[in-house]
Amino acid sequence: MIRDAREHNEAVTPNEFKLERLCAALPEYFDKNGAFMLDRFQESLKEGDVSITKEGYELKFLGKSYAKYLTSTETETVVVPDLEHNNQPQNKESENLYIVGDNLDALKHLLGSYAGKVKCIYIDPPYNTGSDGFVYNDDFGFTPAQLVDKIGLSEDEAARVLDLQGKSSHSAWLTFLYPRLQLAKELLLDDGVIFISIDDNEQANLRLLCDEVFGEQNYVACAPRKTGAGSAASRSEAVLRKLNDYVLIYTRGEGASLSRLVKGKKVYPYRDDHGDYRLGQFHASGSDATRVARPNMWYPIFVTPDGTLSLEKSDNAVEVVPPLSNGMEGRWLWRPEKFNSEASRYLVFDGSKIQRKIYLNPVEDQTEYQVDRAWFDEYTNAAGSKEFDSLFDRKKIFDHPKSTALLRRLFNLIDKPGAVILDFFSGSASSAEAVLRMNAHDQGNRKFIMVQLPELVEKGKPASQAGYRTIDEIGRERIKRAAAKIKDETGADIDYGFKLYRLEEPSGRVLEDLEKFNPNDADALFTGDYVEKFSLRGTPGHDTVLATWLVKDGYGLTILAERVKLAGYELDVCGDSGYVINTGLTSDDVVKLVQMLETGELGLSRVVVFGYSVEFSVMHELKKNLAVLKSGKTVDVIERF
Repeated sequence: MIRDAREHNEAVTPNEFKLERLCAALPEYFDKNGAFMLDRFQESLKEGDVSITKEGYELKFLGKSYAKYLTSTETETVVVPDLEHNNQPQNKESENLYIVGDNLDALKHLLGSYAGKVKCIYIDPPYNTGSDGFVYNDDFGFTPAQLVDKIGLSEDEAARVLDLQGKSSHSAWLTFLYPRLQLAKELLLDDGVIFISIDDNEQANLRLLCDEVFGEQNYVACAPRKTGAGSAASRSEAVLRKLNDYVLIYTRGEGASLSRLVKGKKVYPYRDDHGDYRLGQFHASGSDATRVARPNMWYPIFVTPDGTLSLEKSDNAVEVVPPLSNGMEGRWLWRPEKFNSEASRYLVFDGSKIQRKIYLNPVEDQTEYQVDRAWFDEYTNAAGSKEFDSLFDRKKIFDHPKSTALLRRLFNLIDKPGAVILDFFSGSASSAEAVLRMNAHDQGNRKFIMVQLPELVEKGKPASQAGYRTIDEIGRERIKRAAAKIKDETGADIDYGFKLYRLEEPSGRVLEDLEKFNPNDADALFTGDYVEKFSLRGTPGHDTVLATWLVKDGYGLTILAERVKLAGYELDVCGDSGYVINTGLTSDDVVKLVQMLETGELGLSRVVVFGYSVEFSVMHELKKNLAVLKSGKTVDVIERF
């Protein structure tokens, strides 16, 4: 666990995160030692007639190598369940999650169970305005010489990277965000979408960063949001006043399906099997809308009496050509090949001209999106504050919470009643309330995962005066109050609760004890109960270790393990995994376990053992017996430290 993570991090390289994913996707290009066979890969590209570019355009910033290193390291935190909260009736069966801790650690934990399962991510990261309190607070824990050795930097660059601590430069901000976006991408479904709020300070840099992480081809839009109206005095001044920020929208892959964003107040009065639509012109407009400019997009279309459109001339068919543009022959919006594949679905003839169906609702192969300033005019900061303050007796305890109406509008673009929605800069938990309101509206079962750093509330501020110590306390209270209000208003039978977990790093003394432990030393087990070293915040060490392992092994954080009695020992069982965590496993327990496996009473494929808790002789016996089952079953024994 922690010891294993530390050993991994000692040897990890900055690009290991991407290499592991490349190996998983293309194992045939790696040899048995894990070396990438470049020649074989290049040969396959040539055979596939793939164009290879040597263009050198990329985003570079101080700290990028270190950011890649952070992406590749494993977290050295453990997942601590809040048992009192999680056992409350409204939370016991909940599939919603609230995680208190650094979001970089949270994302690494979540990868074990939620990789490729999150439909939508929304984040509102620090904007790096100079007044929003952002500084890069990584304490690094390395000397310049160690960074030179680990990452391959020059000594001068290593020193400059370490100097980023406490800074709010563009490089510091990008170093902070890069690994988080890389990990977030891995959590998204292939057709998942990420929405990121940002303002002018880092919008350009964020766009370049997202182009690199998600792929320029997966950019959808940079949607402006009106933040406020400005005062009458400011509007009369001869200055430019910023009244907008933005929502950057990227998809995980090209297969993502989004509802079309409504442009302005346009009406979609027609409906067919694919949804609501309006009619728009099929001929091009603008400076290059002529046959001369795009000759391959001029062609006659033949319309038969029954309204069928074709490029083939037939008896009684009406010939239609693009109307004139600037006194010259015009052109269509599509090339002939696209016309042949799409005309029957999207094009209609109204008796005089050919028109195109423009859908409001999503269709299977739609990849065109529209964004307009008017679309976001109703989601101002004032609207978000008014909504939040109404839950807290009009006390101004949180600055600039996002409007849930904005978030519902965004989430509706990927509307999927069972979607998992993640916000790892949760703040006031607007995203969680938005999910609850959407579920109450349509009886959906969307699930939220909120992650928030336990950032201290500034003393003397209204939040501090109201008794809140940290931002996550405000967010969790907001969810509870919003849930009660929504339930009272709608009476909807939905999941109003959430499971609560905290990420904690064991103390230095515990880490020292873990590092010293020798599993081959017969006396090692008698130096202390290593499970209880993970007892944190009133949660027994057993529950902490189990929660950490369950999310690592793909079972998530909302499932409960079953306790199975052996001879005298209680084994934790989840799915096809058995967990030996507490001390006390004996030879009799091993015999009973083998018996239950042979008879099919237990259907395990592996047994995971907390290496500090089992004596060397019993561990040897466990491995030996599970390696040779009479039934021919295979059960792996995995030790973790």
